[in-house]
Amino acid sequence: MKIGITGGIGSGKSYVCKRLEARGIHVYDCDSAAKRLIRTSPELQQQLKALVGSLEKADIAKFLLESEENAKAIDAIVHPAVFRDFEQSGLQWMESAILYESGAIRLVDKAIVVTAPDEVRIRRVMERDHISREKVLEWMSRQLPQDEVRRRAHFEIVNDGTADIDKQINKILNAMKETILAIAGKPGLYKLVTRGKNSLIVEALDATHRRQPAFATDRITSLGDVAMFTETDDVPLMDVLENLKTLEEGKKASIDEKKASGKELQDYFTKVLPEWDRDRVQNSHIKKLISWYNILVEAGITDFKSDVAPTEGDNIDDRQ
Repeated sequence: MKIGITGGIGSGKSYVCKRLEARGIHVYDCDSAAKRLIRTSPELQQQLKALVGSLEKADIAKFLLESEENAKAIDAIVHPAVFRDFEQSGLQWMESAILYESGAIRLVDKAIVVTAPDEVRIRRVMERDHISREKVLEWMSRQLPQDEVRRRAHFEIVNDGTADIDKQINKILNAMKETILAIAGKPGLYKLVTRGKNSLIVEALDATHRRQPAFATDRITSLGDVAMFTETDDVPLMDVLENLKTLEEGKKASIDEKKASGKELQDYFTKVLPEWDRDRVQNSHIKKLISWYNILVEAGITDFKSDVAPTEGDNIDDRQ
C-alpha cells in the first residue's frame, strides 16, 4: 500500500515525516527529489533549458512567477519526472505539499493530511523564513484550502504543538494495517488495497502485483481469521507461521509441499506444531500452510505476529 502525506505550508508535515523515519518508515520527499532531478537529470535539464532558456535557479524562479501558464509548463516537465523517480524508488510513502494539485494522489492508495490552526502555521513560517505575515498569507492563498484537503484525505494528523503526534501515527498505522487474504478457487495470496461499495480491490502477493476486484461470492478469508486444530485449543495461524519461521530460521520451507509424501508432510508439520490434531488436519491443509508461508516470506512479510494478526473489518461482510 502506498501512502501520501500532504499539508499546507507551516502545517508541520516534515516533522511528522521525521517521526515516521524514526520508526524505520522511509518517506520520499517530492520537493527534495525535484531539486535533485533538476541538478542531475540531463533529460530534465534539456527540457527546462529549452523552455526557460537557462538552468540558473534565479532564472527558473523568475520564469515560474511570471505567469500561471509558465508555472504549468514547468510542472508539466518536473512532475512526471518526480513521479517516475518515486515509482522506481521502491518506497511506499511520499511527502508532497501539492499531492492533489500535482496529480501525485494517483500514485498512492491512501492520503494523510497534516493540519494546524492558521495562526500557528503563519507564526511557524514567519519564524522559519523570516518573512512578513502578508507574505505567508500570500503563499497560503496559492495552496488548496486546508479544509478542502482535510475533506479529501483519508486520515488527519493534527500538529498544533499540543496534540500527541506519535499517538495519532499509531492509530493511523493500525487502521492501515494490510490485511492478507486467501480467495477460494484462486491460487496464492492477496493483500487488501481498498474497499468498494460492493467489492474489495485486492493485489496479488507475487511479482505481478496484479490488482482485481473480489466479491462476497468469492469466499474471501483473512489469514488473521485462520487457526489450526490441535488436541487442545486452536492455534492462530500467525503463531503457526512464527513456529515455521523459527524452524526454517526465516528462510523458505525446506520441504517441497507439492512433491512430499503424506508421511513426509506430517513429520514436517509435527516439528512445527507437535500437538496438531491428526483427525481434523488434512495433508491438503499442511500443503496450503507451507505454500502460504513461502509466499509471505518471498514477499518480505515475516512479522507474522503483526502482519497476520486479526484486524477489524477483515471480511468483506464486515463492511455492513
